[in-house]
Amino acid sequence: MTDDEVRPYVGSPVRLTLDDGRVLAGTLHADDSHGHGHTHYAVVSDPVRQGGEKVTEVIHGADRITVIEDASDDPAAVE
Repeated sequence: MTDDEVRPYVGSPVRLTLDDGRVLAGTLHADDSHGHGHTHYAVVSDPVRQGGEKVTEVIHGADRITVIEDASDDPAAVE
């Protein structure tokens, strides 16, 4: 995907599929301040264990994302 395709989802709960087949769900964040040609995206989801820390997965560039979907109806995807 491209940044233009992913950018409208920033700040929203999403379910996305990466190029390695993994599926992530959580709130999408973006950071393009690194200055090396691509935006870093992060999906922040609920803790794996009750009472644990939120889980953050950093994605280096929109081209790693093959599918992105709105997940606002999924309570587990809402940060």
